[in-house]
Amino acid sequence: MRPRRPPVAAPSVPKPPAVIDRDAVWRELSDVWARPEPALIFGVGRRRAGKSWVLARFAQSVHGIYYQATERTETEQLAILSRIVGEHFQEPALTHGSGFASWERLFAYLTERTAGTPLLLILDEFPYLASAAPALPSILQSWWDHHWVGRPFKLVLNGSHISAMTQLEEANQPLYGRRTSRLQFPPFHLEDVRSFVPDYDARDVLLTYGIFGGLPGHLALLRPEDDLASNVARLILDPNGRLADDAQRMLDAFLGDADVHYSILHAIANGAHTWKELTQRIGKPGGSLSRPLKWLEEMQFVARRAPVTENPATSRRTLYRITDHYIAFWHRFIAPLLATGAPSLTPPDVLWEGRIAPGLNDYMGYPFEEMCRSWVARTTRLPFQPIRVGAWWDSQSRHEIDIVALGANRELLVAECKWGRFDDRDLQTLRARAALLQAELPEAAKGGPLTVACFSARGEWGNNVRREMERGTVVGLTGDALLSVS
Repeated sequence: MRPRRPPVAAPSVPKPPAVIDRDAVWRELSDVWARPEPALIFGVGRRRAGKSWVLARFAQSVHGIYYQATERTETEQLAILSRIVGEHFQEPALTHGSGFASWERLFAYLTERTAGTPLLLILDEFPYLASAAPALPSILQSWWDHHWVGRPFKLVLNGSHISAMTQLEEANQPLYGRRTSRLQFPPFHLEDVRSFVPDYDARDVLLTYGIFGGLPGHLALLRPEDDLASNVARLILDPNGRLADDAQRMLDAFLGDADVHYSILHAIANGAHTWKELTQRIGKPGGSLSRPLKWLEEMQFVARRAPVTENPATSRRTLYRITDHYIAFWHRFIAPLLATGAPSLTPPDVLWEGRIAPGLNDYMGYPFEEMCRSWVARTTRLPFQPIRVGAWWDSQSRHEIDIVALGANRELLVAECKWGRFDDRDLQTLRARAALLQAELPEAAKGGPLTVACFSARGEWGNNVRREMERGTVVGLTGDALLSVS
């Protein structure tokens, strides 16, 4: 077992109990707030990742100014923000008046009012603001370069349109090279789900993650007093449920025409993982899929995977996977039901029993693999700290290993993941494939200690597997183990 990571000091701004996880984000904001120099921070993450929830509460904690932009005109946006600034500084003229005539006037007022005292300004959903006011990034550049130098002015630009936020940092953009730090809001990990459904057993926690994914905005909709079937029925299977059609509409806020993008997601969710399979399933030439697929990758809806031994940018063994379990579940189970009108005709509990529950064991195979890979990458309970974690498959995709972890000193871990029983034959197959993998490793990575691990969500083992676990020649882990990385 490798050593525990050293404890991290608590942030200087206490995190409210209502903010689950997000320790890294809160600590970065707290550290930035404590430093005397100006800061320009970019925050990125998918919709419903909890960005606004965290940022608004941090602003409240340090008496900062928070504004969430919407799809309005520049004049409307400036007027609303003027009122918020007026309320912050208790200026009736701004609160009840017409507001600032320009962004320059607004920034001048903030600079004069705060003088040498720190001020946090959060402009949430900044791409909406930049779309309404195209000159705003250039105006911010000017103020950053000439007016906020040496002042403790803290500006956070945050957004769900990940592609647009990334473009702000391109070399031809006004704010290029000026960002001082970045906030990342990835989906929650499996162990965080327990906070939303504290009374669920381990299997139902895994199923919850496999169905609803890791976005806090989705998990917060769960009723902890209801069982899993009831939550799925209410939120997804009921035509009026909050998540009944979210996967069908989630791209509309970013794109005017997203038909091809939705088709790509549906194809991947239903087994088309290679470029050839996608073009065949969708029925369009590759040229018409390249840009939509790249956009889905940029927006973190789709991930381009390659064997852990290869570079994803150059590998010819690429596979495409959906990153969000809720999206994959919806396209796998709900889209076919909607095509037949079943949710409008059949009670949600009947749909769960007849159409969803029977297919969950097959569906959960890949989500469980992803949970195990994430656990391996972050746990302190394995013999070494991996520097790379992924999967592996040969050039013909005939032989695959669910998890491969590489260490800095030639350590190697191979693992197979089973939602059901892990049989003796599975262990034999894993060892045979490990030999194929080792032959493919570069010389610098060969010859180190090998760890063989078996994951069974239900903790069901073949007789020989169990004996090897007892002897210590195989590491066996159950679904319960995944609920804690320490």
